[in-house]
Amino acid sequence: MTTQTVKQIICAVHGGPESRETVIRAISLALESSGRLTFFHVMDAEFLGYATVGTLRVVYHELEEMGKFVMLILCDRARARGVTQVDYILREGNVRKQLRQLAMETGAEVMVMGRPTRSPTKNIFKPGEFDDFVADLEREGNLSVIRVSPAPIREKDLQSGLVF
Repeated sequence: MTTQTVKQIICAVHGGPESRETVIRAISLALESSGRLTFFHVMDAEFLGYATVGTLRVVYHELEEMGKFVMLILCDRARARGVTQVDYILREGNVRKQLRQLAMETGAEVMVMGRPTRSPTKNIFKPGEFDDFVADLEREGNLSVIRVSPAPIREKDLQSGLVF
C-alpha cells in the first residue's frame, strides 16, 4: 500500500504524554497521503466502579469533557500542520472492542497506534498481547496498523507544554 491510496487514517490515542509520537506519525501520514485523519479515544471508566467519593455522573461528565478537549487540541494541531480533513471520535467502553468495531465501521486503510509502555497504572495490554491483538485487528478490520514506539518523555517537555 502506498500513501497515495490511503483515504482514511485512524489515530488511536490513549491521551497521555506517550501518545505524542503516535500523533506526530499520524499527522505526517495524513499530510503525505492527503487522507482524512480521525483521532480516536476510548474512555474506559471501569475505575468509576471503585469510586468512593462524589457523584459518579459528575466524575464521568468531567472525564468526557476532558476527552473532548484533548481531541479538539489534536485536531487543531493537525490543521495547523496542514491537514485539511481531520475529525475525532470519542467512545466509551472496552478499548479492544471499540478499536475492533471502529476498524470495521470506517473502512480505514491505516490505524496508527502507540506501543504500550510499562506503567505503574493499569495497561490495556499485558506483555506479549499487543502484537497478537494488532494481527487480529489487521485481519478483522482489513487494514494496516502502524505501531509507534513512544519517545522518552522529558520533565522539561511536560513543564513547558511541549507534549502535544
